[in-house]
Amino acid sequence: MNSKHIGADNLPLRIPHEVVALLPALQLREPSTALLKTLSDHEWSELLTFCDLAHLTLDLAQLPSDGFPDWVVERLNKNIKDNIQRFKGVKATYKEASEALSAVGVEHVLIKGFTQCPDYVELPGFRAQSDLDLYCRVEMIEPAKTALEGLGYTLEKELDYSRADHVPTMVRRGDWRWSGNHYDPDMPLSIELHFCLWNEATTLFSVPGFDSFWERRTIRSLEDFSFPCLSPVDHLGYLALHILRNVLLRDWVVHHVRELAFFLHARANDDDFWAAWSETHDSSLRSLEAVAFYYARAWFNCNLHQQVQKEIANISPTQQQWLRRFAGSAFELMFHQNKDSVWLHLSLLKSSEAKRTLFKRFFVPSTISSLTTPGLGVQNRRSRLSDKLHPYVQYFAYLAFRCISYSYANLTAVLRGLIWRFSCYLEQERHA
Repeated sequence: MNSKHIGADNLPLRIPHEVVALLPALQLREPSTALLKTLSDHEWSELLTFCDLAHLTLDLAQLPSDGFPDWVVERLNKNIKDNIQRFKGVKATYKEASEALSAVGVEHVLIKGFTQCPDYVELPGFRAQSDLDLYCRVEMIEPAKTALEGLGYTLEKELDYSRADHVPTMVRRGDWRWSGNHYDPDMPLSIELHFCLWNEATTLFSVPGFDSFWERRTIRSLEDFSFPCLSPVDHLGYLALHILRNVLLRDWVVHHVRELAFFLHARANDDDFWAAWSETHDSSLRSLEAVAFYYARAWFNCNLHQQVQKEIANISPTQQQWLRRFAGSAFELMFHQNKDSVWLHLSLLKSSEAKRTLFKRFFVPSTISSLTTPGLGVQNRRSRLSDKLHPYVQYFAYLAFRCISYSYANLTAVLRGLIWRFSCYLEQERHA
């Protein structure tokens, strides 16, 4: 599948050649590594850097590697080996944290991470994990923080967590130093305590039914340990809504969409599961989940159960038209900023006040980073400025770049949105 086919009417995507070559290899129907075999060593180096940032390296490592450069195969094999070893530390860290929470009567469920295995990722060694995501009821957050502080964890307060679904990330300082290996077995895990499964304050709209997810929580086992998690139906719902949330907030979603596609493809003939899903989640919740299902099909060409196909077909006409045109925007976002998601977001909001708030958030910068802001020279998870530059020169370059990029993104969002709305109007006129 070529990048230009990500959406039926999608605008041409501005993504690097090596990433275009990766997409056909990750398809779930008729995958092909032919384009990957044509890459130069430099393109392979660029691709591996991207895959590390996008959490796709371990997916790449599972592909047939004949025709890949020897150094690439060696690197991928080492990543898998390291990550399998790393999972032992992940388990130990979770068991320690879980015991500390249980000792003070804090109940939790694990979300994301190794809970994706085996339904969304075949083996825990095939999934990168840098933190533990624990959801607790709001009233249990403070006791949970205290318990983890007793283990040596402290709150990371340098970043802005005002729109996060969790309190500031908790880290345990040590003598480990970053060596460039994203799968380093010795790299410590941070912990994120989530106080909600859907953040209405951030997204500006509510999702009915999430309160019941906690009541339906269950216990699962993986290898030699057990952990509390969401029920299978609610696990799917949370992942789908997490993808939608990140699309709306312009965060990277590609590895989540790939995991969702893996699940949908594997369950394409599971009538019992989809009957339970339809009975458990009401129509309004299913319609939101269907947006993520659309992405899974468009990006990774997975098989879909007829119930999933039905829910995608039931997405509102306006949102269908947006998806057909802009389904690739969230992929392009990893390389070039865009604000196309504002139009999808607006279609989900009911009140005029919420729409005004959204417009302000998208088109007026809420903050300007200071000279000491961490990651000042980082854009799209990549370093943009040289550390050799004087701090004041870096800051001036940052301000100039931010001004230009923000203005350009605003202008293109408005123009592309107007063109899209005009095309919707013409389509409605043709069918009138």
